[in-house]
Amino acid sequence: MSEQNQLNWQRTNLDHIEQAWDGDLWDRKRLGEQLTNYVDRLNCGAVLALDARWGEGKTWFVRHWKKHLEEEQHNVIYLDAFANDYLEDPFLVISSEIASKLDQTADKSLVHKFKKAAAVMQQGLLTQAPTIIASMISFALTGGIIPFLKIDNESIKEKYDDIVNKVTDNIGDKVTEAIQKKIDDYEEEKQSLNAFKETLGKLADSLDRPLVFIIDELDRCHPDFAIRLIERIKHFFDIPKIVFVLVMNKPQLLQSIKSFYGYDSDLNGDYLEKFVDFTIHLPKSSEDFDFKEIIKYQLFRIGELDSLDDTNELFYWALGLQIDKKLNSRELNKKINTFALLRTEDSNKNLILISLIMGQEPYVNYHIYINTVVKKLNAYLCTDKRAFVRRHNLNFWHNEYDNVSESEWYRLILNYELKVENTFINEILNAYESSVGSDDSEYHLSLVMKDVAIYQFDHSNNFIKDWQKYILRGL
Repeated sequence: MSEQNQLNWQRTNLDHIEQAWDGDLWDRKRLGEQLTNYVDRLNCGAVLALDARWGEGKTWFVRHWKKHLEEEQHNVIYLDAFANDYLEDPFLVISSEIASKLDQTADKSLVHKFKKAAAVMQQGLLTQAPTIIASMISFALTGGIIPFLKIDNESIKEKYDDIVNKVTDNIGDKVTEAIQKKIDDYEEEKQSLNAFKETLGKLADSLDRPLVFIIDELDRCHPDFAIRLIERIKHFFDIPKIVFVLVMNKPQLLQSIKSFYGYDSDLNGDYLEKFVDFTIHLPKSSEDFDFKEIIKYQLFRIGELDSLDDTNELFYWALGLQIDKKLNSRELNKKINTFALLRTEDSNKNLILISLIMGQEPYVNYHIYINTVVKKLNAYLCTDKRAFVRRHNLNFWHNEYDNVSESEWYRLILNYELKVENTFINEILNAYESSVGSDDSEYHLSLVMKDVAIYQFDHSNNFIKDWQKYILRGL
């Protein structure tokens, strides 16, 4: 592999960001600063949802925003919910993260009281009430054959009627006393909740700025864990000066809730809105941003450009394909990584390769596909053809340029405006166009296509099929 084709590959390390917003190609810094100002005014506390589709850069944004908040002297916590959804109850996770973070910056006596209050809540209200009673009932009903087992709430609900009937006949005095004690302890447990929230409130109030708790990957969690986490936040951590930011693909999470619980948001309303105060939609990178710098950086990274100031036809062609396909950032990166794996030593062949990797569907054939991309790219690069003609002193009479084909415009724009000499896409289009109505269309197509075919072909109809076969075999 030549020196210019070496990979300039540097993986993004989001765990150790040195400078906030470094490499910000989507203007996310502006949103981060707006959110920081908003959070600073939320002394009442809140639960915010950051909603974006898969691949739109949610994690990149919140990781860099966390670094930005730290630079602004905020107490901020980042939690990967998916990495913790094997745990039974999120209460302990949230409490532990808060205690661990504030132990470094807040009054240690207040943190100590909070830890004790959290321990009481975890052992009393959240854990022992359902599991101990269920285990004791199981112990009584089976005559001690089944020992004290941990049974989740859903299991109890499913067997509730059966349990009630059997308990009437079989429950013993000790179990009756235990259950009665739990009923008697209800007021005490309610007081424990009030004490917990009061202790947490004092701890939060001692902070100069609101504590920001970012919870990422919520839509990837098991639905049961995700719902319990959201409910725990609202019921136990809804405290002034604590702001939770739930990062999710909201439609995906709602679909998971529907599949798991049967709750239909279309019929019953948005379930999450019961717990979320405000939803922020991350701008869609595939629609709202210019991809020129993104594509240039990715092609430099894989060695197709000598520098970030370099350009060639592959760069502009990839830009045209992106304008047509509107891939999100993660999809685009994956396509370019695939291209890096399968590319050839022939720059013209690589134009065909990246066209098919980024996708031909839903176009009927390759000619329609590339002609459509060329037309969109021309419109993007040259918004005023009359001014273009004047600027480069082209010899067109009056409005003669209106009759110039899109493929010729593509060549003119790249040659004159962008200083790109070789325009092989133009040759491909001309080959297709010259073959129309020709006595020997196969001859016209083969003249150009045989030089960029991945395998020797007997007929031009095999040209795209052979390339697709090459891509599938390579992957």
